[in-house]
Amino acid sequence: MQNSPIRFQNAALRRGFTLIELVFVMMITAVVFGTAMYMISTPKIEQEIREAHGEIEDLVLQARAMSYSYQQPFVVELREGEVRLMPLALPENSMEEGEAGGADQGGALQSIDSMSWPVVVLLDPKYELSVKRWNYDFFLEVSNNVVERWVHVPNGPCEPMAIQLTSTQEQAFLSREYHPLTGKAIDLEMAIGNQ
Repeated sequence: MQNSPIRFQNAALRRGFTLIELVFVMMITAVVFGTAMYMISTPKIEQEIREAHGEIEDLVLQARAMSYSYQQPFVVELREGEVRLMPLALPENSMEEGEAGGADQGGALQSIDSMSWPVVVLLDPKYELSVKRWNYDFFLEVSNNVVERWVHVPNGPCEPMAIQLTSTQEQAFLSREYHPLTGKAIDLEMAIGNQ
């Protein structure tokens, strides 16, 4: 009967967890929590970089449409921190005087001279803009006073172009290639947190 009190005493001591067990559980919890936070933040980073690319794509589509509509070349200028759209040259009399009314005249085109140029899309300063031109093997960063001009002509394709936005803060990038006839962009490569 002497064994009985010792068994109860050992059983009472074994009811809790050891320090090693607690540390192990805390490490697993930290890994699961960290993974969950990363998975929650990834869609936000992807959405922001896609929105920035979407603004550039809208400007490119506008350049393609205006070149067809006005039957003259338009240029998209890629600069550090911004992308601009403007006519390659402003003609002196681009429209007849009777056509310059715009929407009031049943869908007539507005005079190019009466529009505000350039149309500018400002990029978030956290993004670095890079361009890969036709037959280039790599992206060239657009920085300082470098200006990459991309001409859109009315009766033919434009130069095939790929644009990459890189965010060093979130360690993410997205590169998209633009179709030479339509100006629509397709994803080439994207990475978040893998640089």
